[in-house]
Amino acid sequence: MGRHVAPALPAPVLTVAHGAATDVGRVRTHNEDAYLAHSPVFLVADGMGGHRAGDVASALCLSAFAPLRGRDFVSAPELSGALAQAARDVAGLGADGGVPGTTLSGLVLSTQGDLPCIRIVNIGDSRTYHFGAGTFSLVTHDHSEVQELIDAGKLTEEQARTSGRRNVITRALGAGGGPEAAADHFVLPAHAGDRFVICSDGLSGQVTSALIEIVVRSVGDPAEAAHELVRRALASGGHDNVTVVVVDVLEARPQWGRAAVDETTIPRHLEDTALEDLEDTVPRPNPVERSTARAPDESTRLLHRGWSR
Repeated sequence: MGRHVAPALPAPVLTVAHGAATDVGRVRTHNEDAYLAHSPVFLVADGMGGHRAGDVASALCLSAFAPLRGRDFVSAPELSGALAQAARDVAGLGADGGVPGTTLSGLVLSTQGDLPCIRIVNIGDSRTYHFGAGTFSLVTHDHSEVQELIDAGKLTEEQARTSGRRNVITRALGAGGGPEAAADHFVLPAHAGDRFVICSDGLSGQVTSALIEIVVRSVGDPAEAAHELVRRALASGGHDNVTVVVVDVLEARPQWGRAAVDETTIPRHLEDTALEDLEDTVPRPNPVERSTARAPDESTRLLHRGWSR
């Protein structure tokens, strides 16, 4: 009796379009932000540590992910490996007594079994937003002192924007925290029509989430959307460097069915908790106060504000 062989599933396909923009802002004299926007890797890093130190930290962090460029997908172990390398590299900058560091937020194109997914990583107060199925939401959770006060009900979102402690973050790569990466990880099913916005706090600290959502919904081209969001941040004062990467999912196959979204994935509506939140498994560094600079590297698609002006 012949043995039945199940037909092979089609190879997963995940195609995206993206746009990016950055600006030094209206107050700062150099840019400590950096971004990497080259499929399948889309990341924003916001450096800290003063003149030249912050931009070195953010750019060095992203250089650890540069070998992942040009692939179809990035696996979970590959993402974790690059993150660990970034943590070691940035921590090494403090060997001479300084304490430069950087935030990191963004996504990689990946798979969960035979289905396309988005893996999101975050440490610090840069952010990744998601727009899909008519819903706009913040995927990541800020690692900052004001966010902890908001979570405790002691501060409102509006009060946080003007708080004197808004520049204090509770997790970062480097910044005296050692070579560990206390990052949060999230997994979302990939669907055609999804849009992701990755930004430094130069956007989220200047522009309300409601206004960000308006731009996300109304500006179709991802490059135009990124530039419009930067313009909105500048129009709101531009008190910090601002960097935005917008990623649109054009095609995602095979499609996810309801049965495929189980405990190994995060539901599309982010009221639920994250799948791979590592907060309880990785030591948390001491709070770091951000100070408020790497040469251009087109091969890794990094954009920053320069060493000095």
